Amino acid sequence: MTSLAPRSVPPAPVCPPAQVGPCAGCGHPTHRYGLGGCPLCVVCHAPVLERQAKK
Repeated sequence: MTSLAPRSVPPAPVCPPAQVGPCAGCGHPTHRYGLGGCPLCVVCHAPVLERQAKK
């Protein structure tokens, strides 16, 4: 059985507390709601950005 590589912990969100929510990928707190929010933390969003850059 293969094991997954350990993931780095995303940085704490720098936004109002009302805009913080769980990352859709890993569940860590992230800037999820409001202007500039994203359902993924920066760690989970990085592979998505890499795939988009290759297109």
